[in-house]
Amino acid sequence: MASASCPRVPILLVILFFLMINITPSFTQDTQQLIERICRSTEQYGFCTQTLKENLKSPDADIVALTQITIERSVDNATQTHNFIRQTIDSTNDPALKSALETCKYSYGLVMEAFDSAAVAFFQKDYDTVEKSESGTPKAEASCEDSLSKTPPNTVNPLTDRNNQMRILIAMSLNAVHELKSTQHN
Repeated sequence: MASASCPRVPILLVILFFLMINITPSFTQDTQQLIERICRSTEQYGFCTQTLKENLKSPDADIVALTQITIERSVDNATQTHNFIRQTIDSTNDPALKSALETCKYSYGLVMEAFDSAAVAFFQKDYDTVEKSESGTPKAEASCEDSLSKTPPNTVNPLTDRNNQMRILIAMSLNAVHELKSTQHN
């Protein structure tokens, strides 16, 4: 009888081991509350929370770590969008769209520069400069959207999704740095 139950023990241990490996660590309540504060005023709460959660390096991330994520994601998105705009300008024959995209190229250049400056200031723990660097980005992104809205009605906007994501990332970054600065003054 003892020999019949022995094979079960190793199998149960193996199953238990795989169950433990596949369990995703849950976020701490503090991290979840910070994510809620950053995301609650964004236009797409789900995109915001998913972006932060997918990029967490630890389930107990603090506001500094979350702010870093927002800046990194913003730099990455602005850079990829700027590159996409440059490629689209080269491949389009529509003069109205090309003109609007030139405005967007300039606008995203400003957004990239602002978030690059914000990243440098962030790593120097100069959160006032982070906030100042990020503060002009909503206007720059809106300038791109505005130029594309003035193209003829049948023109397909190749930046709709990218602009939406950038707008949300900008809001996330601003919310995060405001939250970070409020904790520094306590």
